[in-house]
Amino acid sequence: MSSAVSTAATTTGGVDPVTYEVIRHKLWSINSEGATTVEHVSGSPVVHATDYNFGIYTATGEMAIIGVYLLTPLYTGAMAVQEFLARYSDIEPGDVFIINDPYLAAMHQNDVQFCSPVFRDGEIVSWLGCMAHQVDLGGMDPGSWCTTATDVFQEGIRIPPGRIVRKGVVNQELWDTIVLNSRMHDTVANDFRAFLAGLRVAEQRFGELCDRYGTDAVRATMERTLDNSEADLRAMLRELPDGTYEHTSYLDRPDGSGRPGDAGVELLRVPCVMTKTDDRLVFDFSGASPQSPAYGMTTRGGLLGAVATLMLCTFGGEIPWNHGIMRPVEVVAPDGLCVTAVEPMPVSGGAAGANWTATCSAGGAIAKMLSFSERYEGFAFGPSDGSWQLSQFGGIDQHGEPFASMYMDSLLWGGPAFSFRDGVDSGGAMVILGGGATDVEQQEMRHPLLYLWRRQVPDSGGAGTHRGGNGVQFALTPIDTEEVTGVLGTHGVALPNRTGLFGGLPGSCARFERVIGSGVLDHLASGRGVDNLRELDGDHGVLPGVAPAARIAHGDVFECTVQNGGGYGDPLLRDPAAVAADVAAAAVGVEAAHRLYGVVLTDGGQVDPAATEARRDAVRAGRRERMTAPGGGAAPEVAGEPDGRWGTSLLIWTTGGRSVAACAHCRTPLGDLAGGWESLAGRITLGPEDLGGRVDVHDALTAVAHVCPHCLTALWVDTEPTSGKDWRDFALA
Repeated sequence: MSSAVSTAATTTGGVDPVTYEVIRHKLWSINSEGATTVEHVSGSPVVHATDYNFGIYTATGEMAIIGVYLLTPLYTGAMAVQEFLARYSDIEPGDVFIINDPYLAAMHQNDVQFCSPVFRDGEIVSWLGCMAHQVDLGGMDPGSWCTTATDVFQEGIRIPPGRIVRKGVVNQELWDTIVLNSRMHDTVANDFRAFLAGLRVAEQRFGELCDRYGTDAVRATMERTLDNSEADLRAMLRELPDGTYEHTSYLDRPDGSGRPGDAGVELLRVPCVMTKTDDRLVFDFSGASPQSPAYGMTTRGGLLGAVATLMLCTFGGEIPWNHGIMRPVEVVAPDGLCVTAVEPMPVSGGAAGANWTATCSAGGAIAKMLSFSERYEGFAFGPSDGSWQLSQFGGIDQHGEPFASMYMDSLLWGGPAFSFRDGVDSGGAMVILGGGATDVEQQEMRHPLLYLWRRQVPDSGGAGTHRGGNGVQFALTPIDTEEVTGVLGTHGVALPNRTGLFGGLPGSCARFERVIGSGVLDHLASGRGVDNLRELDGDHGVLPGVAPAARIAHGDVFECTVQNGGGYGDPLLRDPAAVAADVAAAAVGVEAAHRLYGVVLTDGGQVDPAATEARRDAVRAGRRERMTAPGGGAAPEVAGEPDGRWGTSLLIWTTGGRSVAACAHCRTPLGDLAGGWESLAGRITLGPEDLGGRVDVHDALTAVAHVCPHCLTALWVDTEPTSGKDWRDFALA
């Protein structure tokens, strides 16, 4: 047991330690039962793919227990409870509140939240909350992800804070108004019934818990759990070096001009400047690009939810995860940015747009801080969730009825690598830790689309000493209908959001493809299988990252390939036997093994040691030829053992009031850190031959490797402006 958890277990606010643990775990059980009830009652394939969550909140609205499904809206759930408390002075037992207003407390309109107060002896002692993404709430496009909306009024119905149930009686007028604004009113109505069922079950179990152990003990346990998590995180932060840590990510999207290639793609900049002082973290996004009336804007709730998700997932493995983890955190950004959009900006894409980019930026900054600690470097990971690839289809189904469905297969991306292991293949989502994906048979039964394949893509994770996880690709074709209309939206098409750490390469980019007039059904009818798009006739084309009305007609094929995690450490340092095992498992191709990892295999798939050593020496020699050497004079001499290190890249000596860095691989001194470590390293501009085969880099950006000028080991790989990097990875206080 970690020291953080053991400390928390002995500080119980008047409840004896055994009872405290029993109540704490029973609250988890209650929350899980409420969540399971929602999933089982709902018939929505979106809910079954875990785009929902359930939470228990304190009387004031702080998150006490948090489910493991879609995490971001749990923080907006806390915001919702506080909104209800501020607006209503007549809250009664049996009330259930509803909200989906993204400018107040939601990610976007599809995420409808139900919250109910729990009363004991006439007093609110807790709140229960549940939410799920609704398959359609109106708006200009089926599914309510309105990629061409220029204001919020073109998107789905906006529900202000109100009561959907009052004193146990359903507000039928409000219920009907919401449901009848949906193209899929039966599905939405059933989700609402699932919400009420989950809340009812959880409230009953909560009451039984209070009856058994006493309301005061239950309330004290919730409050003390939050206090303990806050105290444990503050103690952890005090062990980490004070300083400023920066990372910048980009939101890429079509600029509306229709120009081909990068000329038609604009980049929104989302930098994060994270300052750590003693036991506090401040995330500053003030430098983000301004908001615009286009797809991908997120509100302040989306930004706060994104940072909360990152904090919970980064530190929640060591500390019980709840609102206490957010108490030492401040998020700074003025209104009117792409991460703090205000009315009337459209925000239906905000659930997976600028907020996810902000998570990438904040995640990079946190990883740089954690990597100064030998104890906590295992917590560091590169940007985990680069982009959600919206694949929403609507039209007339095989029964002649209107349909709209969001395919959740895109959750099966590969996870980032860590200092001690590879990334998870096809299941590395941070935003939905307990997530799944769309059930193929359920989707084919419900909707007029046939799966051709859903499979893992080799070489899609970033190469590294530990490689990023590979992700999936899936392909669909309409059947029993003339055509469907796809509403497609993503980012990370023109650049890799998911950069690696300490010399690891970025993972692959996102991609949508379509083949018009493919003849695929004729293939299948004749008994011939189809393994890839290249086997098909027809007009092949790559669709834009945002494609609001992509027509997929009978006989056409649509394919989605997801974005994947970055590697950790220089790929040339990966154990050749591990590379050979990856090739044998079809996770890495022979060509990539040779080109990226410098590993030469025999015809039988075994490592050729001599040829591998020669190949890796040749790669390093090529780096020396291409490297721009750092400026400055000779590095200061160092003596003795270093005072610290930064990940697997730098050793650091602190002498005479200054910090001197050396390469952690060859221990050769590089220079004084006062001007930024980047100025001490060699610089290599990377081309397609240096990156994975599915990585694209926008013309306004450059992939750069910072290498040790002596041993040529890659110390960091990043995507920077072609005009030059205008931030520093870290500046220690």
